[in-house]
Amino acid sequence: MPLDAQDGSIPLIQRQDVTFFASLLRGLEGSIYPILQQAKVPIDLYSSESNYDYLPENTVKNLIQALGERLELQEFIRLISSACKNIYIPMFIRRLSQNDSLRAVLDEFAEQLKSNITHTKVYTQFSGGSWWLVREKEGVDELWFTHAELFSVIFICELLSALTANKWRPKQVGVQSSNASVFCTLPQLARSQFFTNRPVTAVSIDENLMMAPVCHPYISTKEHVTPVSSSACFLGTFKLAIQPYLSMGKLPIKAAAQILNLHVRTLQRRLAKEQVQYGAVIEEMVLEQTLDLLKCPSLKITSIAIRMGYSDAAHFTRAFKRQMNMTPTQYRRQFI
Repeated sequence: MPLDAQDGSIPLIQRQDVTFFASLLRGLEGSIYPILQQAKVPIDLYSSESNYDYLPENTVKNLIQALGERLELQEFIRLISSACKNIYIPMFIRRLSQNDSLRAVLDEFAEQLKSNITHTKVYTQFSGGSWWLVREKEGVDELWFTHAELFSVIFICELLSALTANKWRPKQVGVQSSNASVFCTLPQLARSQFFTNRPVTAVSIDENLMMAPVCHPYISTKEHVTPVSSSACFLGTFKLAIQPYLSMGKLPIKAAAQILNLHVRTLQRRLAKEQVQYGAVIEEMVLEQTLDLLKCPSLKITSIAIRMGYSDAAHFTRAFKRQMNMTPTQYRRQFI
């Protein structure tokens, strides 16, 4: 059921992260395409020609839920642990440059994470006489939350193990879920004390480890990543979130609301606060993308028409001429 979340920007996640989570489906029996479609993942996710960098975070929540429903618990844990250890965590560590202390590395990691997942907050904190790595995430009552929190805990365990050469073992673990039994099966947490129904997910870190320098072969040069500000306006993040779906043509507002997990009226109200209407925004975005594609001489008009959701070049040409007072071919000649 869609949520009427608080006014603000739309949660986004980088395309490369969605690609990672989608790749986890390949071990499942049968075709993964119905699962991707159900998860609201764009059909051109793997296409090198598509020109978007972010997707709605809901796509990843849906993918994690799909994995959790189709795998036994221990299969889910093994798959996620292996993928995090060998693929996902090295991707993050390669972007880091700090090595003075584990705390400095984790603080830098938290900043890097903001550029990948805009509405997940991770930070280090000293509380109750202990150091903690903390994750804040809303949605504890949603179907996807338990598997998503389990993924986050597995990720944290593998990250801290990698950064401390397997020396890290937490004394205490707090989880937002009401049942700690699924987390107790993780090898790194076998001897930890658990606290359930907490407002955040958090694992303790020994102070000696927290202040010790980090030696990891992947920490060398810092990759430049441009973060999307969590305080960005709704319209800006709406455009980023909906751009991957423009190949569906003039996307109906009901379909857009389902993709973003919002009620139609909520979407209309938020856009109205930005003094715009849904149809006008989509039409403008489709036109902007069309104009960019027409500047590429190697793309045929028919291919562009199909890519932008038109049934054929004739329909595309008529719609384009209505907006631009010239045909696509005439527009393209300006750049030859």
